Amino acid sequence: MKHKLLLELPEILETDALVIRKYRREDGKQYNDLFERNNNRDLLKEHVDEATEITTTEKAEIRIREHAAEWEARTRFVMGVWLKKEELYIGQIWIEPKNWEVPSFELGYFLDDGYQGHGIAFVAAKRSLRFLFDELHAHKVMILTRDTNEKSWKLAERLGFVREGHLRECGVGSGKRWGQYHYGMLVGEYRTKQKGTSQG
Repeated sequence: MKHKLLLELPEILETDALVIRKYRREDGKQYNDLFERNNNRDLLKEHVDEATEITTTEKAEIRIREHAAEWEARTRFVMGVWLKKEELYIGQIWIEPKNWEVPSFELGYFLDDGYQGHGIAFVAAKRSLRFLFDELHAHKVMILTRDTNEKSWKLAERLGFVREGHLRECGVGSGKRWGQYHYGMLVGEYRTKQKGTSQG
């Protein structure tokens, strides 16, 4: 496998309805706007650090540029999710390398509450898996999610991930204890699933 810095990676992933891409300069305003609408800041605060850390357009723009630098260094791959037709920013996908020798990666996501329940997160995550296995040559992809975040772990299972572990009551927030589910998908499982989809 090529050295990570020599990988030629697409910076835009598309589906029929979505554009998923590396952040660019001036995306900060849309980034901050997402947290300001649909009660997203409050709903996401326990799951997404940015919900409490990003409170101004300036802070959002700094974070955007940090993500762009991480992409170039291959330390993280953070992408925004836009509705293609409306050109509206509605969420984020992030991919974190865990071990380049395997290679293994963690996949994470969040979506504007106003656009949940329409299959958008599933489509965005599914397209990201193609990027992971075909472009980053992942051997394994993981999703880590709180056991109290039913939407997140049900999405992992719908995507075909296998629940590999459950860390019980390992954290606390807002006076409530939560555990963490660990999900994994191997490249062979992904290829088998793709083959089954294409034949179905």
